[in-house]
Amino acid sequence: MTLPPAHPFRRGLPLALALSAALALSGPALAQATPAAPPATTPTTTQAPAPQPIAAQTYTLEQAYAQLAGAPSVTRAALSVQVAQQNLEAARSALGLTVSVNGNASYVGSGAGTASDGAATTTAASLGGNAGVSVSLGLLPWSNNQSSLRASERSLALARATLQEAQRSARLNVTQAYFDAVLATQDLQMGAQTVALRTRQLQVAQAQDAAGNAAPEAVLSAQAALQAAQSAAAQAQGTLDTAQRTLESALGVSLGRVTFSPPAQATLTLPDVSALVARARTGRADVISAQNTLAAAQDTLDTAVRDATLPDLTASVGYGGGSAGTLSTSLNLKQGTLSSAYSVPVGSSSGSAGSSGGRLTASLSGSYVVYSPAQRASLSADQASVTQAALSLTVAQQNVELDVRSRFITAQQALTAVQTRQTQVQVAQQQLATAQARVQAGTATPDDVQSAELTLAQAQRDLLSARLSAQTTLIQLDNAAGGPQ
Repeated sequence: MTLPPAHPFRRGLPLALALSAALALSGPALAQATPAAPPATTPTTTQAPAPQPIAAQTYTLEQAYAQLAGAPSVTRAALSVQVAQQNLEAARSALGLTVSVNGNASYVGSGAGTASDGAATTTAASLGGNAGVSVSLGLLPWSNNQSSLRASERSLALARATLQEAQRSARLNVTQAYFDAVLATQDLQMGAQTVALRTRQLQVAQAQDAAGNAAPEAVLSAQAALQAAQSAAAQAQGTLDTAQRTLESALGVSLGRVTFSPPAQATLTLPDVSALVARARTGRADVISAQNTLAAAQDTLDTAVRDATLPDLTASVGYGGGSAGTLSTSLNLKQGTLSSAYSVPVGSSSGSAGSSGGRLTASLSGSYVVYSPAQRASLSADQASVTQAALSLTVAQQNVELDVRSRFITAQQALTAVQTRQTQVQVAQQQLATAQARVQAGTATPDDVQSAELTLAQAQRDLLSARLSAQTTLIQLDNAAGGPQ
């Protein structure tokens, strides 16, 4: 059937304006698909070639993953790990000997006086003091250095878990933004096809109206369908721009003019939920944080118990005297610290001190709290803190298990949706084959085939959306379990 030329539409948008609006609103994807017409030239005039636009480069999901290390959230978490590592190295260094030097000096000026027998006496000026060196070592397991080491190790473990969580979260955000861009690209291409189909349908309606073979509302309906297609194409372009900006924000980079292609189809299988739950109950950052809180509370309780049960006992041994100096060593039971010091006299007073010989000295001093209500109250509060921290750990483990199981159900539903979309694609393929057969038999028009092709494209787009959604839910499920081990 040969259609007569379309006449100007007296009650709506002219055809030329409709076509120009369709091309303007279909976005860069349609503009790239339609090559620009070459500039008109005359046989006697030579014009310089027009500058060609830079072709958009295809940006893949693998390229996005390769830039994850520079994401702002990942960079912040990585800096926290570096700080925790440095604190741990400092705590380990503190376990060794701590060496310090000390000294003092004094000066007494000369003076005159009178003895008991009335004779005049003179006292010479003197300069004296001591110089020494001291070392200390956290010897017993409950020394402050050992406690700081354990706290630093816990902080580093939490910082590493937080970094891994930030990496997984950034990867998920990048994946979602990229998938949104892929779907928006598909919608943009479908929008161009839809605009072309609706434009053709409007032409048919205008021709029928001009021939008196169509109701007045048919042209209005065709015009409304074209406007809806144009609006959908403009919305797809806006969604594509938003997805690209979201991706750039997640990566902390500017992508420029790029296109997005569907990623390779991943294997969509459900993992073992029991293994996921077991991994989440030990590897999630919030569980590790609760474990650290419990360990810190237990350390505080152990310290309080030692304060209540151990005496503040210090044993000291020294040897020396005179100009040879003095060496002393002491051990504090409650602090668990061994210290040693050596000092020698300096100045004019050291010569007189040299006449005395070396000698051995030993001392033992200590105290023990017999009754202290405040100490008992503090001990009870520390015990309550441990109980509360243990309960918080249990709640954290229950929460992560609930999170994993709920996301597992969501993933199951997403995989079921993929199967449904696959069936719909098969139905659309059969409908297209039927339409093509009807055209060959003369019982349908090429517009029916074009409409069936658009239906198939929509079904394929929905299948792609379902697969990407299922892939996203599987990533979320893996993140809920603490990521791969």
